[in-house]
Amino acid sequence: MTRLNPFTLCLLSVFTLWPTSDSHAAPSAPALMHGTDGHITEQDYRGYWASEKLDGVRAYWTGSRLVTRQGNLIHAPETFTQSLPRTPLDGELWAGRGEFQTVLRTVLDDTPDENMWQRIRFYAFDVPDHPGQFSERYAALKQVVAETASPYLAYVIQTPVENNRALEARLASINDAGGEGMMLHHPDSVYVSHRVESLIKLKTYQEKDVVVVGVNPGKGRLQGLMGSLVVRLADGTEFSVGSGFSDAQRADPPQVGSTILVRHNGVTQKGIPRFARFIREKPSI
Repeated sequence: MTRLNPFTLCLLSVFTLWPTSDSHAAPSAPALMHGTDGHITEQDYRGYWASEKLDGVRAYWTGSRLVTRQGNLIHAPETFTQSLPRTPLDGELWAGRGEFQTVLRTVLDDTPDENMWQRIRFYAFDVPDHPGQFSERYAALKQVVAETASPYLAYVIQTPVENNRALEARLASINDAGGEGMMLHHPDSVYVSHRVESLIKLKTYQEKDVVVVGVNPGKGRLQGLMGSLVVRLADGTEFSVGSGFSDAQRADPPQVGSTILVRHNGVTQKGIPRFARFIREKPSI
């Protein structure tokens, strides 16, 4: 048997402990469930569980850390995370209606701002590891939140839908108050890691992510500024978006290749979003 001298053993230990290129690999996205767009006139939603759709940053609590839907670490302060449970939770970092940009700036900061994080709560809406149907998972979620008693953790309140007329009235009320819309869970659905039709996103308008492929210069009052953006849908359809921008955004518009969120009211016969207006640039988090 060949004996290795101390110098060789030292070298072997160094190369064994040295991190490989895998340590710098892209983060792994958590296996989350995603909903589909729906409309009140499409079906009878009686018996579904309904909640307000929070306009925040979706986050996944692994039981030890917060990550984005792409798997990137969210640098929340220890004061925020230390009281969260060991149970993995799917939810939204939210600071109230109309505060999306506040949450986004805070979440993207690698050095957490304690004062800004004081304004944010983690609103959990599901327990991904629970094997039961949604009604069972909701009961389990409420129990987890109650037992945790964290000042930074809450659950999204769910209420059964009585009928479509009541649902439409509630949606209108949320919309009038500046909310984004509603989410509908089928009571018998199980948590799966892909897009499902048992989870419905309900809004009085439609929204789409589109990719910027060009910039049209402004004219008249907008001389020297961006007039509109040429954008492309996932199916390759291109159209222009010229409303919804402030002058500051027109002076420094989203770059070609970036993704923006547009809001619209239906589509034309050619599939082009009708009355499309810019809402915000989508961060790659």
